[in-house]
Amino acid sequence: MLKLSALSPIHCNDRAISHVFFSVCKEWQHPELKARMVVPSCDRSCRGSNIVEAIPSFLKKLYYRSPSLPKIKTEKRFLKDLKDFDAAYLWPGLSLDTVKSVNKQSKPIFWERVNTCQRQAKSILDDAYSRLELQPQHAITPETIKNEEQKLKLVDFLFCPSPAVVKSFQEAGVPEEKLLLTTEGWSPENFPNYNSHKPPSEEINILFLGFACVRKGTHLLLQAWERAGIKGKLTIFGRLEPAIAQTCSHLLERPDVVHFDYALDYSSAYRQADFFAFPSLEEGSALVIYEAMGHGLPILTSPMGGGGVVRDGIDGIILDPYDTDAWVEGLRKLSNSPDLRAKMGAAARQRALELTWPQVAARRGKQIREKMQAK
Repeated sequence: MLKLSALSPIHCNDRAISHVFFSVCKEWQHPELKARMVVPSCDRSCRGSNIVEAIPSFLKKLYYRSPSLPKIKTEKRFLKDLKDFDAAYLWPGLSLDTVKSVNKQSKPIFWERVNTCQRQAKSILDDAYSRLELQPQHAITPETIKNEEQKLKLVDFLFCPSPAVVKSFQEAGVPEEKLLLTTEGWSPENFPNYNSHKPPSEEINILFLGFACVRKGTHLLLQAWERAGIKGKLTIFGRLEPAIAQTCSHLLERPDVVHFDYALDYSSAYRQADFFAFPSLEEGSALVIYEAMGHGLPILTSPMGGGGVVRDGIDGIILDPYDTDAWVEGLRKLSNSPDLRAKMGAAARQRALELTWPQVAARRGKQIREKMQAK
């Protein structure tokens, strides 16, 4: 049996990035591969024999007064008994010192990458804000780039959730044999009504779901929507980045644009939509794409937004996010063709059913075993 110790420095609540961490690792509990998860703390629903909370329950309030103490405590707990495991599975946000410590123990390191490499991401985002005549509003700095590049020299393998992520690390000089192409996944059980269909309606409803920010191209979607002149509405679920609120205020005030900061039932948002629009500029492989496809929605997206999962002309349409004319045409094409939406939506749902977390975890587990056997 291969024993793997997985480390995440954030509270595990089975949402966002902790959802990916938990969904993958909880599946690795079988004779060939057994994973132990080390986290600062977790929701009651995540607790089990295979998860270790580094912070005792009665000390949580004390530790969480500091932004750094939970991570420090968790990394120390992880290193305490790493010798008893065959390999380490490290997640974003960990200190360089901890990566160095794992490397010194000669334990193979599998490193999860959520987005493209920092150097490329900074270039993409700097350009995006420059086009809006704004100063860059992101957290990528020369220091964070240097930190990532130092870690790249220490880890053995990188899980990359899309071809774009693989390419970014190839261009950063990472050897091909270190890069493990994978995907993210989704949980149909979290959406019990995902097979339901929207009742026929003359009014088209186009959905964007996620942080409505420059990185995800929300401004580009709003600009294309204004020009498309479609009878319907654009529904945006997600907190607005100040840069979007500032530069797109006139577009957000349009009567055919509806914005909600959040939804109590995201499944309902998917079920009420006709298709999903996502012109992301920098991405790994967005979970909302998998969920939208699972709900039978055709996808109008960028190459980065498609995450290597959306197949152009089959599950949806993939377009250059900055080609406004193409986006206007794409919006009109999907809006005006119920038959095309039905065909692409059916293909998207079938594709998504091949990308549930148990299936994704099984494929990742196979990659780990193959790499370990080859060492």
